[in-house]
Amino acid sequence: MSIRLAAGLGLALLLAPAAFAQEPSGAAALDLGRAPGGGDEALTLDHVLGRGGSLSPTGLRGLQWHPDGKRVTWVERAKGGSRLVAEPIAGGAREVLLRNKALRDAWKAAELPGRPSVSGALTWIDADTLRCAQGANVYRIHLDPLRIEPVLATGVRGVNPIAFAAGDAFVSYVKDHDVWVAGPDGTPTRVTRGGSDDVTYGVSVSRNEIGIRDGMWWCPNARRLAFYKEDRRQIPRYPYADFRPTPASAVYGRYPMAGGKDSIVYVGVHDTAGGETVWLDTDPTVDEYLTNVTWAPDGKTIYVVHVNRDQNVARLIAYDATTGARGDTLLTERDEQWVEPEITPRFLPDGSGRFVWFSRRDGYRQPYICAADGTVGPRLMTGDYDVLSFVEFTEDGKAFDVVTTGPDARQRHLYRIAVDGGETPLTKGRGCHRATVSPDGRHVLDTHTSLELPLAVDVTTIDGTRVRRVHEADNPLAKFRTGTHRFFGIESTDGHALHGHVIFPPDAKPGGNYPVIHYVYGGPHAQLVTDTWLGGRGRWMVWMHYMASRGYVVIRVDNRGTPNRGIEFEQAIHRRLGQCEVDDQVAALEWLHGLGLTDRTRVGVHGWSYGGYMTLMLATKAGKHYKAAVSGAPVTDWKYYEVGYGERYMDTPKSNPEGYKAARPASHLDGLKARLLVVHGTADDVVMLQNTVDFVDRCIEEGVEVETMIYPGQRHGLGGKSFAHFLRKMTRFFDRELLATPAE
Repeated sequence: MSIRLAAGLGLALLLAPAAFAQEPSGAAALDLGRAPGGGDEALTLDHVLGRGGSLSPTGLRGLQWHPDGKRVTWVERAKGGSRLVAEPIAGGAREVLLRNKALRDAWKAAELPGRPSVSGALTWIDADTLRCAQGANVYRIHLDPLRIEPVLATGVRGVNPIAFAAGDAFVSYVKDHDVWVAGPDGTPTRVTRGGSDDVTYGVSVSRNEIGIRDGMWWCPNARRLAFYKEDRRQIPRYPYADFRPTPASAVYGRYPMAGGKDSIVYVGVHDTAGGETVWLDTDPTVDEYLTNVTWAPDGKTIYVVHVNRDQNVARLIAYDATTGARGDTLLTERDEQWVEPEITPRFLPDGSGRFVWFSRRDGYRQPYICAADGTVGPRLMTGDYDVLSFVEFTEDGKAFDVVTTGPDARQRHLYRIAVDGGETPLTKGRGCHRATVSPDGRHVLDTHTSLELPLAVDVTTIDGTRVRRVHEADNPLAKFRTGTHRFFGIESTDGHALHGHVIFPPDAKPGGNYPVIHYVYGGPHAQLVTDTWLGGRGRWMVWMHYMASRGYVVIRVDNRGTPNRGIEFEQAIHRRLGQCEVDDQVAALEWLHGLGLTDRTRVGVHGWSYGGYMTLMLATKAGKHYKAAVSGAPVTDWKYYEVGYGERYMDTPKSNPEGYKAARPASHLDGLKARLLVVHGTADDVVMLQNTVDFVDRCIEEGVEVETMIYPGQRHGLGGKSFAHFLRKMTRFFDRELLATPAE
């Protein structure tokens, strides 16, 4: 399966229902927020589906710092083709550094293959040189005079994944499931043999769980390459159906279901100097996850985090990169519910062997400085909030930058953390910030958005003072008649603050008796309510604003179990998925009804993936609240879901049978009151179609009516014509069930 607002707002909104009950006719008592659009044109499904022009705010393509730290550069479209431009940070004349035609003429003159383009894929090496990667090939573009220098001319294109060594000394890539390496002369060396669909090399393993996002890592001095091997042959074969041929055929894959056998993972190390490959001395008989592979700065030691199958113990273990011999266990993390190391250890650049370790041992994911022997030092940050990612160390090595929510979990900020302790925000003001520090360390380039701001780019000083606004996107909804929207806050039954977002129809008034669309996700690793334009990005958000513009009230809330709120908030779901999440979602719906403008008898609910599961749980466990429900690609029994994700939250079906039963929507079919539509793609390899088939079978057994829509050949996320078909079908479904006078 597998970002906010003023501090005092939550309390004020908590009081809104009671205040409204006392003044039912006082429109001023109800804060309807602001409208993202201000025009008279009707928003249509064609606009949502992209046929009426883009509704996404326009940013600056390829935006980055110039190496001199005094300018910012980006790619702009112009008559005659794209061009790379630069502007001084304090403003002034814009300079054209490279034109598309000039680049292609130089490329042709150098008789190089491919067709280059001035695009966001160009990155700076120094003040006169750009790096251009095309497949497993790297070129340097020297600007004055313009010339092209091949650095890695492998001739290989169309392979994935690819990993480049420092300085582009080597490139590794996966071809036909095996790892290959090439150097500056372009000669390929095959590192592994025997790769197949069932035995893979160099790619992400364990279905991308527990911080696993890639499968190859070059050491800092570019000599050695570490890579994964995953043997999936002990996982039972799973038959996917291909309905295109006559007759249909079975296509077999491997899908490790909760409580069943998982793959065996190894870590190999290839030495480019001698050509040898050694394997780390991990034990393939131990059922565990190998994650967070990290090189020591000298390239002689490699570190791996071992997580046990129960996912409640993580050990950071050192290995000799030359022999593969197992060394010391530097530290151990334990948690009664689960551990989830998501950020690799980062070694300080002072040569001391000390490293930054990210842990939730104090309740939030935060950094700690560890000694070379793994001794964990005191907590560095004073605030109680989660760190999302590590960015980089400062040049002097006395601090490092991270992305964090800051005090408001709906936001994203760049913070500087001192190695000796203490944090400083480098971005300020509401919203979600994507920011980078200038090469000279004096300024910040900050791209940010908020509920009211489509997109803006500012240059600020390192203390957050704005130097100037480089770019502000036009409002893509300016010409449309839209409803109003705002954030709200409620409290869960155990006292946690919950963050929500609501969209009201245009000209909404108390007593309006409007129908409701309840949009839900509710699962781990996904946060819906963020302080961004429209309250979140993507086609779903535009569809929600479209529905509101037509007379629906649309509501969302992030329940317990969703991320970036600390470990206690997340772990409330342990061994009991679909329980407190349902309670929190219903509490938000009751808050909405308390405003006095919705019709309790006309509420629809929709979600996809975990949201599809939550749709079914809400429609069954809390069925009296819903008249219509559309569930997309739902998990309907956690025994059908994958090992890493499913067992983290639910343990195994054998160890938690009652939890699995209670978490199954079919266990609550007697509560289903809504007209229900279940949607799934036949080629879904994330949530198996078997989930929907099993649920429908149980509905038949119980005599419960359910509608279904199957999308041939579609995977977990619908695309193209299938998505357009689904969006129109779902819109008509809700109109039919919830509108007093359905639209044509």
